[in-house]
Amino acid sequence: MKWAVLAMICGMLAACNRDFEPITYGKDACTHCKMTIMDRRFAAEMIDKRGNVFKFDDIACMRRFMQTKQPEAGALFFVEDYRQKETQGIGATRAVYLQHAFFHSPMNGNCAAFATAKDAGTLKDSLQTTLLTWETIP
Repeated sequence: MKWAVLAMICGMLAACNRDFEPITYGKDACTHCKMTIMDRRFAAEMIDKRGNVFKFDDIACMRRFMQTKQPEAGALFFVEDYRQKETQGIGATRAVYLQHAFFHSPMNGNCAAFATAKDAGTLKDSLQTTLLTWETIP
């Protein structure tokens, strides 16, 4: 009985500490399309308020999943920064985005996330495109 209570408390604590869970590239599968997640530059993640983690190989997959599953209030969304070499996950609602065929993302969403507008600036100018926000990604 004590172990059951302890397990339940640990589970509740884990659900309260919701943060980006690193993606295991080449092993984890996309929740939406089921493809193996290979390219860090386009990966994304959603964590619901119970702590369930949903991983995606493309920002477009996460957006499509959201349209079909309607995430509950309190869900957290993370994206990988296109320019960063290490996995870190940034808040999807704080990031800025560029969408262009140049990016060739896994599911043809062709959208890349950046931590700041300054980080996206050079590519934005050279691709002659505009910055998008979480709310304006098509």
